[in-house]
Formats: sequence, C-alpha cells, structure tokens
Amino acid sequence: MRGIMKKLNKMQIQDFNECGYLLIEDALAPEDLKPLITEFEAIVDEGAAQLYADGEIDSEFKSEGFDTRLAKITEQSNAVFQNVFSGVHTGPALFDLLVNPKLLDIAETLVGPEIMCHPAYRVRPKLPEHERTLVPWHQDAGYMEPKCDSVLQLTIWIPLIDATVENGCLEVIPHAHRDGVFQHRHSERFYLEIPDDKLPDVNPVVVPVKFGSVLLLTNLTPHRSIPNVSNQVRWSVDSRYQDAAQPTGYQPEAGFLARSKLKPDAVVTTPEEFKQIRDQHQPGPGPNRWAKND
Repeated sequence: MRGIMKKLNKMQIQDFNECGYLLIEDALAPEDLKPLITEFEAIVDEGAAQLYADGEIDSEFKSEGFDTRLAKITEQSNAVFQNVFSGVHTGPALFDLLVNPKLLDIAETLVGPEIMCHPAYRVRPKLPEHERTLVPWHQDAGYMEPKCDSVLQLTIWIPLIDATVENGCLEVIPHAHRDGVFQHRHSERFYLEIPDDKLPDVNPVVVPVKFGSVLLLTNLTPHRSIPNVSNQVRWSVDSRYQDAAQPTGYQPEAGFLARSKLKPDAVVTTPEEFKQIRDQHQPGPGPNRWAKND
C-alpha cells in the first residue's frame, strides 16, 4: 500500500549510516505530489503565455506535458526556466510538501524531534542536454559553513516524475561520507565540484528513483546528477532537515521550524507564514569556504 511510510526501522537506519544514502520506495502517495506538480504547471503556463504575447516564443506548447513543456519553451527562451530554478518559489503546495508528516517522520528518525527545515531546499527541473542543470560531484556540506560539518543535514530528494538513468537521476559514492569534507573548487558549470583527483577511490552507484519514492542523503555524501539524454524534464525537489538546535550554516536564506515538542508555538504552520519568512531572506550566495582554493 502506498503512502503509509512512518519512521525508519533499525535496518534502514543502519544502511543509511553505513552507506550515506538510502532509497525508500513508495514513501509518498500521488496525492502528496500532485498539488506541487499542478502549482508548477500553472507557473509554466503563465510564463509561456507571457512570452508568447511578447513575441519571445512562437508557441505556448500547450499540447506538451509536465515532463516536456518547459524544455520546449526553454529552447526559445530561458525566462521561465530561470524563474523556476531560482529558488524563490514560495507557493503553498511547496510548503505543504516540505512539512508533509511522512517526510517529517523520516527526518525525525535521523535528526530528532526538533526539526528545522533547512534554508537550502530547491526545486530542480533538469532539462535535456542542458549545461546549467548538469551538477558535478559535490557534497552538500561543501556549500555550508565548516561549523556545520559535524551536523547531519538530511537531504530527502523527491522526484516529481520517475528519475531514470536516461533523464538524469543521481549518482552517489557510498561510504565516503565517513571521510569528512573533500576539497571543492568552483566548476565551469556554476557549481562547486570535487576535483577528480580528490574523489575517493570507491565505485559510484547510480540510483534511479520512481515517482513516489525518495532518496535520503547525508550532507557529506558525494553525489552528482548524470546527464539527461532523454526528451524529458526531470523535475525534483531537494528538501533538507536538521536538528533545530544546530546552525544551518547557510546564510542569508532562512529556514523554519517544521516540528517541535519544545517550542510548538514557534512551528511554522501556514503557507502565508512560510512565504513571509522566505521573502524576507531571498536566495543568494552564502559564505565561500573555498575561495582561497580557486
């Protein structure tokens, strides 16, 4: 039966701690994900209509589906893609997914009952053969301040369509999270990357993730997204959670308290409050711990 996942069992916790990642099949039901899909379909539709009215594209591509329309639009204009990829979206369906009890139950097993939704959540449309969405080998900890290296900042990676080898699922290096933060440098593709000669000598694992399933990663797990050689847009959400008492290490963006027994009145419970918090702290570059290595 789909969508009845609760807290992780001992075997799952052991596997996660040993490997640095864990695939959970059927963690979410379609009704958990469809509102966010609808929310982004509306954004794409509105953007396409405006671009067409302005003469920037020669079609609104209304016959295309959620998994192809943005790619068709982006062939003629980057505007809608940039709007979605920017990280500024604060819609109610995104908030509802971030605080979905099924995700918070998983997070609580690993980070404890005081749960901060980390500032660096993202919605990622990975376009076919698109350089901006080809993410190189990195650790999420590479983007955070060093004081957070010992804090578990849990990523729950959520595909909004089946993430396959063809459309650019993730690839991870198991066990390497136990070796701390590897050296990173700025890549030519807008991201931090671990240079090839600094990667651990461990065989990577490609991890396809079906719609409704989720992939857990530690902030120290080296991973990348492989090329999208399909005609699909591989939509996904990076949601991140940690112990609310620990620093997030990612400014100027703001996280929010998602679950708490100690401070229940401080838990953010409405999309309006979520939007207000996010609008006050727009995404931007955080501290650059690797500047001296450029």
